[in-house]
Amino acid sequence: MAYKGKNSMSARDVFIHRSLYNGFAFSKAGEVNVTPESTKNFWFLENMHYGRIRDKSGEVSIITPKTEFLLSAGPTAANKKAGALDFVVDAYEVMKREYEKSSLQNKISSDSTYLSKLFIHKGVFSVSDQQRKLRSTLNGSFVSYANVIKDESNSILSFEDFAPFFMEFLIPVLGVTPITNSSYMISRHSSPLTSGLCLEVADLDHSKDEDKSKHFIDDPNFQIYKILAANSGFAIDKNAPWRLVADIASKKMLEFASKRVSSINTAEDILDYYFEDMRTAIGEYSIGAWMFSKSYTALKYDELDDLKRMMYGAYNALVLAKPSVSVKSVDSKRNVSTEIQKRTKETFNAINARMGNDFWYDKFIRIKNIELDLGYAETEIVKLVNSAVGLEKSFDRAKAMGYISKRMTPIISSEGSLFYEVERLGESSTTTKENAQSAARGLNKKVY
Repeated sequence: MAYKGKNSMSARDVFIHRSLYNGFAFSKAGEVNVTPESTKNFWFLENMHYGRIRDKSGEVSIITPKTEFLLSAGPTAANKKAGALDFVVDAYEVMKREYEKSSLQNKISSDSTYLSKLFIHKGVFSVSDQQRKLRSTLNGSFVSYANVIKDESNSILSFEDFAPFFMEFLIPVLGVTPITNSSYMISRHSSPLTSGLCLEVADLDHSKDEDKSKHFIDDPNFQIYKILAANSGFAIDKNAPWRLVADIASKKMLEFASKRVSSINTAEDILDYYFEDMRTAIGEYSIGAWMFSKSYTALKYDELDDLKRMMYGAYNALVLAKPSVSVKSVDSKRNVSTEIQKRTKETFNAINARMGNDFWYDKFIRIKNIELDLGYAETEIVKLVNSAVGLEKSFDRAKAMGYISKRMTPIISSEGSLFYEVERLGESSTTTKENAQSAARGLNKKVY
C-alpha cells in the first residue's frame, strides 16, 4: 500500500491518510497492524515522553541524559557529528557490523538510497540549543507584534511598562508552543533525540508518509534492517522508520548497558545511572576542609532565572529595533503634542534588582498554567505564588521550584496521555479537558 499523507493536505485528507498509515504500515498481508512488533509509536499515549519523563514512586521527573556518558557514533553522513549514550552506541556498532556482514553475503541490495549501507544522520542534541532558536524567533515575533499595534507599544519606555504588554503577547503563543524548558521537553515539539537513546539513519521529512514507504517500509532491505535492529536491542520509530530507538527494557539492550556498568540489571537501573532530573541534582556538600556524604537538593537548571533572561532579551530586542518612540500628550486645553522619547536599554542585573520574587513567580506560574492547560483559577494562582515566595524565603529557590513543579505536573492533563484518552472515550457531563485538568490539580496537591 502506498502512503501519501503529508502536512500540506487538507485536514480531512490528512486524517484519512494518517489513519491508513497508522493502521496498516508495517503490515505484511494488508491486515490491521496498529502496534507492529519491535516498534515504538511516539505519537501514541505516554510513548511521546519516552526517555524524557520518569515516574518513580509517584514523583514525576523531567530527565535528561548525563553529558559525560554521551559518545560519538559513526560513520556519519556528510561528516556530520552525531552521538548517543555510550551503551546505545555500542549496540549500534554491533548492528552495523552485522549489517556489513550481511552485505558481504549478498543479503543486502545495493539499490537502496539509505539501507544499502548505514550512515548516521542525526543523534542526540541539547534541548537548550533548540530553545535558544525558539527564543530568537519569539523575540522577532514580539517586535513585529509591537510594530503592528504601535499606538499601544509606543507607551513602553521601561521594563515595567513592557512586562504586562509582553504577557499579553504570550497568551496565544503559549497555547501553541511552550517557552519554558520543562514544558517544552514534554510537548510534541520536543524530539526524542534529546534522550540520547536514538540515532537516525536518514534525514527525511517526518511529515511525508510517501518517503517512509519508498525509502524504508517498501525497501527490499527493510526486513533485514528490522531484524538486525531488534537483535541489537533497538525498536524502530513507527512514524520515522529511519530512527533507531534503544529499548532499555529489552534483554539485549540491557546486556550492552551492563557491559558498561556491571550493576545495571533493569531499565530503572539505566535511568538511575545515565539520567538526571533537569531541574535538580543530588550530591555531597562541604564545610571548610570537611566533606559530608549527606544528600542535598540544588537547582541544576534554574527555570525562573531562564524566564528572567527571556523577558530581559525580549525587552532589549524591542529597544534595539525601535530605540525611540513618539509619545502623544494632551494638555489642560486639549492641545495634542508629540514628543520623541528614547527607550533605555537595560542590564540583566538592573532588572533583576528592581523586580522582586513575587513578580517573577507570578509570571512563571501564569505561563506554566497556560502552557500545560491546567486551568488553575486566579485564586489558586495567587496561592501558588504566595507559597512559592514563602518557600524561597524560608528555605531556598530549589524548594520553591520543586513545589511549583509538583503542583503543576502536566502528564495526565496532556492531550494524548492515557488518562486523557480514557476520559475521551467515556461518557461524562463535563468535558475531557475539564476532567483532565481537575485530576491533574488534585494529584498535585502537596503539603509542605
